[in-house]
Amino acid sequence: MALQECWSLYEKQYEGRPLRVRLNEGIEEYVCHPRYMHQVCITVPLNDADENGFAYPEECKLLDELEMLLKDKLQQQQISVFAAVLTSEGSRIYILYTYLPDFCMKCINDLNNDWIYHTISATTQEDRNWEMIEALME
Repeated sequence: MALQECWSLYEKQYEGRPLRVRLNEGIEEYVCHPRYMHQVCITVPLNDADENGFAYPEECKLLDELEMLLKDKLQQQQISVFAAVLTSEGSRIYILYTYLPDFCMKCINDLNNDWIYHTISATTQEDRNWEMIEALME
């Protein structure tokens, strides 16, 4: 499988609040693949959000830089697949799927120690059916 990235942006409402969803539609052949059954959610609270809970352009640049660092560390040798990026209520959430959740959590914790612009937190859970991604695609 060759990893492709093809991102699409959607604006939705979630529980009455605006939600921006960026889906990586280039990972179709990875969805529900038995190798990638662990979901990792990386949450980054925004420093300054607009009235809709979205980042201003200056902060978006920092978040894009953070995303590139995360991809460099977590997508090496296809350890993980970035599936979606959500922005709502003053937070950005990066969602990926992996077969090495402990490795991912260690990389995220190491990056959190070096990243001075935001506090990064992460959780991991088993999600064999990619339920969150399936719900976002509806």
